[in-house]
Amino acid sequence: MRTALVVLYTAAGLIAVLYAVVTYRRRLQTPLALPLSLIMAGAAEWSLAQACCLAAPTPVLALIFNYAMFPGVAMVVAGSFWRSMLLSEVRKLRPALLLIQPVLLMAVLATDPWHHTFYSKVDTAVDYGITVYPSAAYWVHTLYCYGLLTAGAVLVVRALRRAVRGQRRVYWWFLAGGVAPTVGNLVTVFLHVNIQRLDVTPLLFLVTGVVWWWTDRSGVNSEPVPVTYAQVISALSDAVMVLDPNGRFLDVNPAAAKLLAVVNPACGAVIGKQWQDVVDPHFSAMVVDAGQSTIHGASGDVYDFRVVQIEAADGSCPGSVVVVRDVTELERLRAELTDQAVRDGLTGVFNRRYLTTALDAQVRAAASAGEPLSIVMIDVDHFKAVNDRYGHAVGDQVLVDLARQLTGSVREGDLVARYGGEEFVVVLPGVDARAAAERADRWRRQCATTAVDTHLGTLNVTFSGGVAQLTATDSPEDLLRHADEALYRAKHAGRDQILTAEGTLPVLG
Repeated sequence: MRTALVVLYTAAGLIAVLYAVVTYRRRLQTPLALPLSLIMAGAAEWSLAQACCLAAPTPVLALIFNYAMFPGVAMVVAGSFWRSMLLSEVRKLRPALLLIQPVLLMAVLATDPWHHTFYSKVDTAVDYGITVYPSAAYWVHTLYCYGLLTAGAVLVVRALRRAVRGQRRVYWWFLAGGVAPTVGNLVTVFLHVNIQRLDVTPLLFLVTGVVWWWTDRSGVNSEPVPVTYAQVISALSDAVMVLDPNGRFLDVNPAAAKLLAVVNPACGAVIGKQWQDVVDPHFSAMVVDAGQSTIHGASGDVYDFRVVQIEAADGSCPGSVVVVRDVTELERLRAELTDQAVRDGLTGVFNRRYLTTALDAQVRAAASAGEPLSIVMIDVDHFKAVNDRYGHAVGDQVLVDLARQLTGSVREGDLVARYGGEEFVVVLPGVDARAAAERADRWRRQCATTAVDTHLGTLNVTFSGGVAQLTATDSPEDLLRHADEALYRAKHAGRDQILTAEGTLPVLG
């Protein structure tokens, strides 16, 4: 008999493990899968510990495995209540609170041989290992478990009473699944208090697992909940308005009523009123034709505006549906992302990609208008030495400060871009090479007198610059190449100076 029970508990435990794994893999498909997986894992631990308790060669090992059953019991109870919460859509209690009792239980079990509050006495049995005698903590644990299971059943019954008829079967099956192990445990605990060696509860949880798994997989909850179109429309955050062929309001959802109250606070109730009499002038012409557009309100808000013509069975148009969505924040984020895409992440000036596009447009505009166009290519002197001695954080600060000085010194319409590394390019439309060189030299002197605070003291940096002016045959690439050549000569001539590409101007520095 003892061997048969060991085999039975082991087989039940392994089957429960399989159930737990299979159910856990479905956790992304249904929220009920995770607590069911926890229940089956607890039942598995309970069954396997029971098998080890019966097979233990010594009373000490039998007692250890007897204690080991109760974490599984706690898992089963916590998982059952968690599943009850999900099924009844209770959101007030956090599942993490269910961990308190298992933690306290583990502490009591670990120290029970010293205080004997869980088992008052343990006797050695000839045929079934040990006989245990429950004490106060055992009954507290039992009452807690039954109290939690009862609370879960109450939640499910309340949800069952509120549910529509087509949804009630899933609650009945949930309650039915818990009957078998509950009856088995009541028999074990209250009718055979001193015979804890034979506990059918973990075996009967396999019935629970099968029943609940079947309800999740078989579509018991497949009947749709009756929801009216009015409920759906009312739940939308978009403003939905229904107009008759003459533009009078037939119906509006709460979001539309709120929007209209903002657009025209004096409009009051809108049903029966003309569209043009209620809405902002920006909106008044929008219902003439079906379609979609983005418009800006008087206060700067941005709205996505859609008009859908309703078609009757005979082909006539009994009215229109107007759907308005406030996309102000979305447009702000879109503009911000667009700006970030063309900006250098460190300095905030335009990046090289944007420079390429903008310079091409500036070259074509200057050639078409017959106006001068110059660029200044700037390179920070000895920048590698700055990074090596002061660190990259200081080097970054040097670039940020220089970018700030340049953007603060240029005109509206000029363009400052980071060309790469410690190089910057300033595009100056309408400026010839001599004027561009003079302006670049002012920037150079300003940079040399600006100190950067570091952990080694203040740091002053300089830069070299190359200036190029667009000629009739130059492409944007030629213009950049000429400025780069002038910059190369300036650096080899001693740095901290500005040279022009033609070499016709005196050295500024």
